[in-house]
Amino acid sequence: MQEKLFRVQSLVEDRDNYTNLSDFERILKAPSLDTLGREVRRVTRHLGFEHFLYGVRYVPPEGEACQFVLSGYPTEWMNHYLASGYTEIDPIVAHTYRYAIPLIWREDIFDTPERKQFMEEARSHGLGSGLSVPVGGRPNEEAGLSLANPEICKDALEHSAQIAGTQFVLSAYIHEAVRRLVFAASLKEGNRPQFTPREMQCLRWWAGGKTAVQIGDIMKISVPGVYFHMQNIKQKLGVRRKHQAIARAILLGIVTP
Repeated sequence: MQEKLFRVQSLVEDRDNYTNLSDFERILKAPSLDTLGREVRRVTRHLGFEHFLYGVRYVPPEGEACQFVLSGYPTEWMNHYLASGYTEIDPIVAHTYRYAIPLIWREDIFDTPERKQFMEEARSHGLGSGLSVPVGGRPNEEAGLSLANPEICKDALEHSAQIAGTQFVLSAYIHEAVRRLVFAASLKEGNRPQFTPREMQCLRWWAGGKTAVQIGDIMKISVPGVYFHMQNIKQKLGVRRKHQAIARAILLGIVTP
């Protein structure tokens, strides 16, 4: 399996920036949850991971919390996980709901007897190593994407670390697809933000893969000026990160990749 990981790693190195967003178009615009699951599995396997799990929890100011899981984990493990109430002790869930940085599944995060037992059982079901990233972009919204492999060797950990940037982008596109397919009311036309001409120009170049320096040269403004527009764009779209802003703008039809 080590040979396979090295081969996948060399492929990812060539494509890790993903300036061409067409790689994620089929995920973003999947017509059904079944299709979404197939497209996510296709991309994650291309990235060198056998399993994936996306989960989102939204707690509105009023009313009941909403939860949704798109699972590419073994069914037997998911059934056991839920029946055992492992959400309460799972350090991966705790991390993705609390922090904005990726989490590599190293031994030291399973730091209690309960968590050690939890990880041993996960490994027995084919979840030996992996990487989890947070997604949430709106208030009261918590979400995360995990990618996993059966191997627990050093090469698997290095591969997880290398793919983190791409996984953040992938998670944003899955998140937007789920919002459209599961929570469609939040994407009504009336919720589309209004941008100034400068913001629209900046957003189009941004979605086209240009850097802040390149956009500044094109628009004849300073780099801090570009970042000012970018911050306004993210605020209006209700997100915190660049790739989330691009994914949401594409989904709403504001820009095209």
